[in-house]
Amino acid sequence: MRVFWRLFLLLLLGAVFLWLTRAWTFRSVVHYRIVGERGEVRPIPVSTFGSMDLDLAIDAALDTTAVRLHFSTGAVSNDPRKLGQGSPANCIGYAALCASLLKGQLETAGLGDRYMVEAVIGKLYMGEQDLHAFFTSPFWKDHDVVRITDLASNEVIVLDPTLYDHVGIGRVSVRSRN
Repeated sequence: MRVFWRLFLLLLLGAVFLWLTRAWTFRSVVHYRIVGERGEVRPIPVSTFGSMDLDLAIDAALDTTAVRLHFSTGAVSNDPRKLGQGSPANCIGYAALCASLLKGQLETAGLGDRYMVEAVIGKLYMGEQDLHAFFTSPFWKDHDVVRITDLASNEVIVLDPTLYDHVGIGRVSVRSRN
């Protein structure tokens, strides 16, 4: 019986450790490759209180997107203006709404000229293995994310609003094709 409890405690501690390090673990194991772009992102005007930097704007856009949307594989709208009221959405809708909210927050904070915000099409990889190759449905052929480029330093940040809604991981790692 003592062996059972020790094994149970070990598994419980391992699960807690993995949950607490889930973002680091995910970024270490899975990376994204950008394979295309969606149309222009139109900002959704937002009111902000106080000064807002990029990190606060990212957090607010991810949180707002997660609160307003819930994931669906059915036929849904991808128009951020319609999704802003709250509705089902797929990854395209999640990325479109998050990008529009983020762009609106950055423009309101006077940072719109410094950052370029885009909804882009990506693929997920573990090593060199395309994870989308395991699915036969066209629905799972790619995955939309948000790319933010700092025009002053050329630093690129990639956000996955769908993943953030489900497990709390917003920022993901991206690698080039080569």
